[in-house]
Amino acid sequence: MNTSDGNAVLVNALSSSVRTTLNGMETAPALIRRVLEEGSWRRFTTPRGEHVEHATFESFVTSTPTHGLGKTIEEIVRIIGTEEEVLELLAETLEVEVGDLRSTTATRTEVSAVARDAQQFGAHARAGGWIFGLLVARNVQPGVRPTAGEVGADIDRPRKVTAAKFAMMAGTGVPRVMRFYKAWERAAEASVVPDFDSLAPGMSVDLPDPELWAEYFTSYERSGDRRESIAEQADIAGSSYAEALKVAERPGALRTAILGDAKTAEAARVALMDRMQDDPSLQLSMAKTLAQEPELKKALAGETRRAERAMCVRQAAEQGKARTPAGQAIELPEPARERASEHLAVVNDPDSEAEAVENAYEAVQAIIAEAVEADPEIQSREQRSKFQKALSSTVRSIESIDPDDLIAVADDDLRKSISAAQKRINELAELLNQQKTNQLRAV
Repeated sequence: MNTSDGNAVLVNALSSSVRTTLNGMETAPALIRRVLEEGSWRRFTTPRGEHVEHATFESFVTSTPTHGLGKTIEEIVRIIGTEEEVLELLAETLEVEVGDLRSTTATRTEVSAVARDAQQFGAHARAGGWIFGLLVARNVQPGVRPTAGEVGADIDRPRKVTAAKFAMMAGTGVPRVMRFYKAWERAAEASVVPDFDSLAPGMSVDLPDPELWAEYFTSYERSGDRRESIAEQADIAGSSYAEALKVAERPGALRTAILGDAKTAEAARVALMDRMQDDPSLQLSMAKTLAQEPELKKALAGETRRAERAMCVRQAAEQGKARTPAGQAIELPEPARERASEHLAVVNDPDSEAEAVENAYEAVQAIIAEAVEADPEIQSREQRSKFQKALSSTVRSIESIDPDDLIAVADDDLRKSISAAQKRINELAELLNQQKTNQLRAV
């Protein structure tokens, strides 16, 4: 294969194979061999139509999918395993000795049983099934707090980890890990699978009929889902699930604490802001509340104005970039930038009064105006932009007038206004035409 599209077929097959570690170990070595022999890794087209080129095989291996395999050379060596010819071909491509590849892999710290399962879970969590429930069940213990260096320190006797730790190792999210954990828990309560206490990292067990998985993975009571969510957040924060659940079951007490204590109110505000990032319903509810309360709406408008003013000052002082009154984007000269920097302390202080921020903004605007006046070219563009904006606004206003409606309500005052506007436009047009004629004669 010597075309980008042709190479893509082989590269995509290899990428899929190395990601599918449960059944890809049989096909991956042969695909690696073909990719090396045919040089398919050098240039290919991604499934999204992007053209990719690599100068080295290591770049191809380590680049993120779909521009590469998203692996390390050591992982590729482990996948090749005992296929000596493929290993020799890899060494030749990398311009190293086969012994160097083996020694690098052998001396690298072995991945613990927990980490191996976590990586496997991350690659296949979307597929579901008992095998993934097992990967979580034998490695995760919500609420466990191992000390530094404890996890993975003893490969022969690896310890279970928190859902947050396992999710981080797997490259997935805690909610996904906990959904598998809870599914296994429900199955264990029904005596379908072993309970958590009888499982340890690396342990294998006989798994139930695959068709039973959906029954335990999807069927759970709504109240249980609420508790699961609280448990997940407690696991992430390292706080007490029992205390969090106690608070959740007493909303009246929570409201009292928020109203009576500033620190509790601030903690509630931070939590709401964090939740709003992933909760569109809460975002909409908060937006409606702000829009319907005049005082909150006024405060929001003031803070928005304050933030915009502060951003203008920062851009002028830190980046030397500014926008003129006519809307031009300009680069400030170094002296002007240094003068603008004198006002940074005010806008960077969260306790600064709105009036102080406004004064800093006005001072920087004066600096920008001086920079415009000092540069004839910028000043000329500024005036031209002002005239263009004024004319565009006038034209849009005139075009919005419906002739039939105008005739229906026209009186002497309207006629005089339109005639005066027409006269002024004619005068300006005549002035510009005379200037153009004079310029042509001069030439």
